[in-house]
Amino acid sequence: MKNRITPVIIAAIRKDTTFLLTKRIHLDPEDKKLYHGPWQLPGGGLEFRESPEQTLYREIKEEVGVEIKIIRLIPKIYTEVRKNWQGIFIVYVCKMVDESALIKLNEEASEYGWFTLSEALKLKTLPRIIEMIGDVFTL
Repeated sequence: MKNRITPVIIAAIRKDTTFLLTKRIHLDPEDKKLYHGPWQLPGGGLEFRESPEQTLYREIKEEVGVEIKIIRLIPKIYTEVRKNWQGIFIVYVCKMVDESALIKLNEEASEYGWFTLSEALKLKTLPRIIEMIGDVFTL
């Protein structure tokens, strides 16, 4: 199997001291134990000819049905390697344009919630999610 590197654009959507997390539905065929049902920050893969910002706006609209405003880029690149796949994660701190807008999940997630960092520490999350949320406050 050929090695793959995928740029993934992530939104750390903040409301006061909480972050929007979604609970992933999709199984990862490469690692079913780790990647079934964990919580994650919304986002997705960079498509050809898209800027990271375009990817972010598109993915958030598709996954949670809201419009966001980018506050800032976290000045750190995160990586995660799984078998023949390597994700390169670029994270933006964002807020919802309309903080009273209803979250409308697509087929990728079963539920969502707003969690503080300390609450997120108690959840089963994808690798690097806690680090990303923590870096919102420190970087």
